[in-house]
Amino acid sequence: MPLYYPAYYNSTVARLYNFDAKAVVPTETIVIAYEEKVFNEGDVYKQITDGQSFATYEEAQAYVAAQVSGNYRIVGTSPFNSPVPLEELNSYELIHSSNATTTSAGQTLPSVKIFEYLGSDNS
Repeated sequence: MPLYYPAYYNSTVARLYNFDAKAVVPTETIVIAYEEKVFNEGDVYKQITDGQSFATYEEAQAYVAAQVSGNYRIVGTSPFNSPVPLEELNSYELIHSSNATTTSAGQTLPSVKIFEYLGSDNS
């Protein structure tokens, strides 16, 4: 199962294509606990040992900060449902969405979206 880190949601491409440059207030934030393991070939992977859901990003942040040992991360399970709050990107405007569509993570979206950059962000 793919998991998405907050940096993904904060990327400009995700904020434009997935969220149309609009502000996002998360409805759920997930924190996972994990252990780093090693395959026989030497490749490192993360094995999830626990997961908890929080109503707000701030609650999830406080939970992670309160942990004294172990590995904890805030994650999202869908590219289209951000677990972190996102401010509106005021310096971009959606000017075109194609009629052709694509399906990703169960969502049907325009295959192409074009945004105009309006100058420095006023947020």
